[in-house]
Formats: sequence, structure tokens, C-alpha cells
Amino acid sequence: MPKADIYYIEVLGKALDVLDVFAKAPKPALTLHSISQLSKLNKNTVFRVLHTLARHGYVVKRGRDYELGPSVADLASAKLRPRDLLAAAGPVLDSLRDRFGETVNLGVLDGSRIRYVDVRESPHRIRLAERVGGSDYLHCTALGKATLAYLPFEEVRARIKEQGLPKLTARTITTLSALKAELAKVRKQGYAVDNEESMPGAFCVAAAVLDNEGAPVAAVSMSGPTTRFNAAHVPAASAAVREAAAAIASAMGYSTGAH
Repeated sequence: MPKADIYYIEVLGKALDVLDVFAKAPKPALTLHSISQLSKLNKNTVFRVLHTLARHGYVVKRGRDYELGPSVADLASAKLRPRDLLAAAGPVLDSLRDRFGETVNLGVLDGSRIRYVDVRESPHRIRLAERVGGSDYLHCTALGKATLAYLPFEEVRARIKEQGLPKLTARTITTLSALKAELAKVRKQGYAVDNEESMPGAFCVAAAVLDNEGAPVAAVSMSGPTTRFNAAHVPAASAAVREAAAAIASAMGYSTGAH
């Protein structure tokens, strides 16, 4: 890029040059030295760029090597416009809420959190309800676990690292080994449960909406107070949220649906 271009941001250009190295490299993990050579930038500059990219989740450092981080996958999936997801999900969420009378939520991954992008509140006076735009932990919510179950565990580890595994109730998972076992269970059965793990007295069942590669693009959940909605409802509720997730995926043009 010519130096005379007054609109060109040189430091941003160097960061993109570093990311280009990963795209063209024959292997996913690269050392600082190899990145410096391939990008034709000095090591000090490359180190600072990598440090900044790591802070934003675009690269991850493992020992002496650097790899692309989870934010790159988020950026790659940005072709999925939120309005497409909301348009596809709206009628499905309404139907699920009307059928069970409990609050129905739609969530998407947002870094180390699950972000609520749509909510259909229960008509009951005593109900669980989240705010659209609000977010929650991944390790103790049904939406979070349903989504994490379809990610490589190294990516799960990277996403969890930022906020850790805080204990919110006596039932919260607080170790990576326990979380890994839980996610394997979720993947096998096709749905996740939050049985008072994120909040005392709250119960939730969720399933992931998957794209054609089996990657999660969102998750749909149903939640309510344990006095009315609890483990006894899992057979019917889990089947319903799986069907809802598959319906949303189908409406978006995906063929794999939910597992």
C-alpha cells in the first residue's frame, strides 16, 4: 500500500498481514519467528500485533506457538445475519411458548457468554424471563451448554478461560473435566439441562441450532420455576426444544437441524 495513501492505517495493515500468514501457512500453529519471516515484519512488531490479537480472541498462544482463536470463527460466521435467525425463529418460539406456557429463549454465542437475542415470556405471573440483549455464563446455562457441546473442546477451553467457572449455586459445574463430561452427555442426548445450576429454583432445557457442518449458530431453550417446570418434564420438553431447533435450522436453509 503506497505510503502516500493518507487513509491507510499502517498498524492495522500489519495486523492483517499477520492474519494472512495463518491463512496461507501449511500448518495451523506457528512460532513468532516463522510469523515474522512469513509476514516480513520484525519480531517486535509481530509480538505486539499477536499480543493485541490475542487480547481480542483472534489468536491463541499455546507454549511457543500461536494459532487462530475463536473470534476468527465468529467473524467467519457473521454471514449469518441476525435478522435471518430472528425471522426464522419467531414463529417457532411462539409455538413452543404457547404449547408449554413457559418462557422460551433464543441465544447465540458472544465470546465467553451466551447472548439472548429473542425471548418469549411465559404468561404465568411467576415466571423466568431474560432481557433481549442480556447475556449469561456458558458453563451453567442450558443455552450455553447446548452450544458448547458442538465446539472443539480446545475452543471451549479458550472461551471459558476469560470468565472461568464461577460457582453460582451448589449445583454449578466448576471444573473443566466435569464440564467436558457434561458436554459429551449433551452431545450424545441432543439437549442440555440447567437444573438449578445458574439460579436456585430455576429449570431450563435447551437444544442447539446447527448449520450444515454441524456447528452451532444458536440455541433455543425453555425455562421456568422448579415448582412448575422440573426434571419430570424433561422427556416432553427435550423433544420439543430439539424439534424447535431443527425447525429453525430448516427455515434458515440448513439440513442438519439439531442433534
